[in-house]
Amino acid sequence: MSKVIASLSGGKDSMYALYTALQEGLDIDYLLFIKNGSKAHRVNSWLLKLVSESLEIPAVTTGKEMHEIRRVLKKLEADILISGVTVTPEHMDWYQKICNPVQVKHYAPLWGKNPLATLTEMKELGFQILIIEVDVSMGSRESWLGKKLDSNVLQEINKLEKKQKMHPSGEFGEYHTFVLDCPVYKKRINILDSEIVWENSKGYVFIENANLQSKTRCQK
Repeated sequence: MSKVIASLSGGKDSMYALYTALQEGLDIDYLLFIKNGSKAHRVNSWLLKLVSESLEIPAVTTGKEMHEIRRVLKKLEADILISGVTVTPEHMDWYQKICNPVQVKHYAPLWGKNPLATLTEMKELGFQILIIEVDVSMGSRESWLGKKLDSNVLQEINKLEKKQKMHPSGEFGEYHTFVLDCPVYKKRINILDSEIVWENSKGYVFIENANLQSKTRCQK
């Protein structure tokens, strides 16, 4: 039976890729947290322990260098590595360069999908997506920071995409997210304390305290 690993940052794309793979019948054996990505994801990486607990899937952390990731994949005896790559060929190439030398299949279930349609699907499925980083110089809005990706934000993203002001999924760093709840979470992640910090054009949500909360005790 294939050993399946999901590369996960906690953001919307990697989480939706994991969700999609599960819906397709794949069993995820491990979550793989790679120490790279946006500043907000790195600072808030402690939340990935809650993600692992909520999904009830064990997690492994690795450095960002290819040889470090390959070493972990070999140790886990991985056959398939799932990622949330959507449209960027460079990201696809990066994963292929990691996987090919160790005979691991890279699977990106969101590859080629319309990004606005994907965002809409996530919202309709009940994904609760918190915007934890924005770069206003890239077209995102200051008002989005610390808010959930709701219908109003989706409308703004749609308008900005039509004006060619930004990529709708934030593919080039326009914004970054963290998934508080989705259909495959056993419990939702509840933010207890956070701080917003701005550094020039970039704003971050630094989450200082959070816990897992039963879904029966909260509103979707």
